[in-house]
Amino acid sequence: MDDWLYPLLRFAHYTLLLGLFGITAFRCIGLRETLAQQSKRKDNGALAVAAVVAPVLTITLMFLSIAAMMAQPVWQLEWATIEAMVMSTSIGWSFLFRLGLLSAAAFTLILFGRLTFGALVAACLFGLALTTLAWNGHAAATEGTLGTIHRLNDAAHLWAAGLWLGAIGWFIHVTRVASRRPDLIAPVAILSDMHKFAPLGVFLVFAVSVTGLVNAHLIFGLDKSADVLRTDYGWLFAAKISLVGIMLLFAARNAILGRRHSRIYQTPADDVNSTLSKLRTSLAAEVTLALAVLGLVAFIGTMSPLGH
Repeated sequence: MDDWLYPLLRFAHYTLLLGLFGITAFRCIGLRETLAQQSKRKDNGALAVAAVVAPVLTITLMFLSIAAMMAQPVWQLEWATIEAMVMSTSIGWSFLFRLGLLSAAAFTLILFGRLTFGALVAACLFGLALTTLAWNGHAAATEGTLGTIHRLNDAAHLWAAGLWLGAIGWFIHVTRVASRRPDLIAPVAILSDMHKFAPLGVFLVFAVSVTGLVNAHLIFGLDKSADVLRTDYGWLFAAKISLVGIMLLFAARNAILGRRHSRIYQTPADDVNSTLSKLRTSLAAEVTLALAVLGLVAFIGTMSPLGH
């Protein structure tokens, strides 16, 4: 197996699951004014396609994971080996649960996604599927009660990150629509939703930061940070933290722009367009940084903190 293929698929897998959960969940809780002005029908097509791709990607990644553990090419794996790994390991069980949850979520989203209840059920299913990722990677290596705490903390980290990413994705979408078709979405609705999102955004940032620190301590021990920073893992981890810090700066800028909604009625149209333009640029930079962070996570998850 090529060294780049497995991390690349891990990146795609994490991005897709985080995005599906975050986008479906945030649509239910954070865009009431904006979505009240437009039909949800147009938004479901891309989500439905992504939802169908997710189980396929999960199966592909599981086969590659088994091949990596067996040190064999995928095409040389025997069915008995695959069955044993899936049915007798925590990684295998989490894969089965994830596959079932993603399939149910795709079915729900396709058939009932336009209904509020259907979208909410799909979001819950995607969230549970995301939770199963805590039974893979470094969290799965921790045993006993501490291992349970590690997995639950990792799940909380993924949920908070997913909601944050989903919020960014939705705000990018609605600002693009508003710039092209202001008759469909009024700028004041976007800025109002963004202003209301600020308290939740602060909580999500806090949750991502705290659970991330707890994860780091459970993986390698914060007291060993100096030793870890001498390894490739440490450099990538430091780069990840730096990128998240820059994302926080853009998030703060977005919050400041969102607070302008109270003055939008008194400002000229050119100022409104200028605000939306700045918002789109800031959000685009934030989502680019988020993708870079996920890319680093995909590689870090395959490495040892102490380089062995």
